[in-house]
Amino acid sequence: MSKALTEKQVLEKLNIPDFRHLSRDNVMSFASMIQDMDPEVAKKALEQFPQFAQTAIESLKDIKETAIKILDDDKESTTRFYDICDEITAALKASLSADDLSFEEKKYYIEQMKEVAKMVGEKDTEGKKFKWSTLATYAVAAVVALGAAAALLGGSSSISSKD
Repeated sequence: MSKALTEKQVLEKLNIPDFRHLSRDNVMSFASMIQDMDPEVAKKALEQFPQFAQTAIESLKDIKETAIKILDDDKESTTRFYDICDEITAALKASLSADDLSFEEKKYYIEQMKEVAKMVGEKDTEGKKFKWSTLATYAVAAVVALGAAAALLGGSSSISSKD
């Protein structure tokens, strides 16, 4: 860190005229800046925004509720997709079981079944990436809030790694 953020710099980054205008919408941005602020600036801000901790907790709850809703919506959509794939596969299997099919026709149905299986695999991978990104977003918000709390209590909120 080259130098601590001044009050003016923090207010500019938050796009507010003074700390009394610190709202629930920008409390997480404020929290992420606390460790980079001049301690007097942070103290002054918190004096003008005494319900910071409660607002941060409420913001985390909102993020959690949103993440749960997103995951629930994704689950419903994914379930519908898998149900449709199961219906297509069942129809292809039924068509494949006909006795009078040529080799080319059987090959066609098998290729179509393989294509459905490929789509299911891609959907599964997409779903896992989506869930991990949602979890990562929530985790980052929680880490920011915890880091702000540690900074306010005088602890070190820096995370280091050998890499």
